[in-house]
Amino acid sequence: MTFSIEDQLTWRVTLENPIREADGMDWKRCASLHNLITQLGWTSLGNSETEMPRSTWWQANITNESLEEEWSRSLSPSLKLFLQAAYETPHENFFYYVSGLNGPSRFYAGLHEQGGTVLSLYQMTNLNLSGHRDGLNFNLETSRAIFCSDILDSLATTNGRKVIAKVEGTSTKGPVECTPWELVPYSEHDLAHAVNSFNNLTARVECLIEDPSLSPLENPDDQNRLLEACTAKLNLPASAEELGLIPRDVLDSAAIPEGFIREFLLQVRRPKNIKYVAPGLRLPTPGDFTPHPFQNFRQPDKMEYDDAALPLPLSISGIQSTKPLFGYPFREASSLGYGLWMEYCNKATHHTFEDTCRLYLPFNTGANAFARLTDDSLIGENQEDHGMASPNGRENELYQPGYCHCIPWHGPQLGNVLELWSNLVGLGEWKIGEEGVLGGIEKLREADTEEHSHKYQIFAEW
Repeated sequence: MTFSIEDQLTWRVTLENPIREADGMDWKRCASLHNLITQLGWTSLGNSETEMPRSTWWQANITNESLEEEWSRSLSPSLKLFLQAAYETPHENFFYYVSGLNGPSRFYAGLHEQGGTVLSLYQMTNLNLSGHRDGLNFNLETSRAIFCSDILDSLATTNGRKVIAKVEGTSTKGPVECTPWELVPYSEHDLAHAVNSFNNLTARVECLIEDPSLSPLENPDDQNRLLEACTAKLNLPASAEELGLIPRDVLDSAAIPEGFIREFLLQVRRPKNIKYVAPGLRLPTPGDFTPHPFQNFRQPDKMEYDDAALPLPLSISGIQSTKPLFGYPFREASSLGYGLWMEYCNKATHHTFEDTCRLYLPFNTGANAFARLTDDSLIGENQEDHGMASPNGRENELYQPGYCHCIPWHGPQLGNVLELWSNLVGLGEWKIGEEGVLGGIEKLREADTEEHSHKYQIFAEW
């Protein structure tokens, strides 16, 4: 797909729309994305798109011939063209992490007071994420940018609805410094992705049980046949009795609060005659919630004001841990099952996420130097060492993000893990028997082998 200023679908850089070769910044693409984010913030506040001010940065800041001459000489040609096309932010903040484009007097403030080839293009909002608030820096010689607090891909988070613009006058959980933007613990997009991924996973397992003649690994045509059978199954309307992995009254008795995991457990299709959805990992049953492992957990006094979503087992093995799975304040919990758990979340703070999960395994992963994190680094790799990568085996790191350039401290999203498992079933990489996915949890050691490691790596948009 070729970039077109008329087609928004071509603006973001994706595998289908790769980076274009340009002399300097691809200013048309960057200005289009900047203006789209500006429009999203403006209209989400209830304003009309047609009434949005469209004064560009250049029009607002370069107001006489002297300034025109000075900044035409100081800026690279492509950055000048970008600033002549990019709108000023007409509302309080351009995005959750950046308040907007700096004015000329702020380009060389802070770390860049001596001037030079690097200037501070966007000012960071008043978030305490690092030791300085330098924002997004731009190199005039290389036309490359870096955000000096780990965040860059703004449109990915707005499209995924992890960051939303709140209508003026409504309540918000985010810090006021980021108005009108809020970073939410989960979005409807996140929930729908998790529900759909689970439904696709279980439907594929069901279809392979119902038609044992399908061999998607050996016969690519069977992959299409399986996909058609799953689509037909999922297109059938589901009754209320066919929805929900755990009954509502069980969740009520277990004091599972409103939020992501409760909605997930209530909205998914109830699988038919399936026990295992990954090698050695079974589906939860009502008995796992009566009570659930942390139902009677007493929070420390320092956590008394937390709005807590406690760790919950989602796909658990029959192997019990002989040492603590979790850190403080859950270290005392013992004999917990290895498997996929929803992580602890304090919903009373910002930068906390309810859709985060972690796979706890009874063995290390990464010692063979094949298993990779989402950021493509090797599990256990010392990234402070500039020499040859020398990874070490690590516990519970499979599927972890590594360096998350978009949202710091966000662990693996449940929807991404379930989507990966669904793909492994659909491609025939995991064999199916009468109770679901075959093999013990030891099969997941494949993630650290040359032949299979790429099949176990999560690739996230952000």
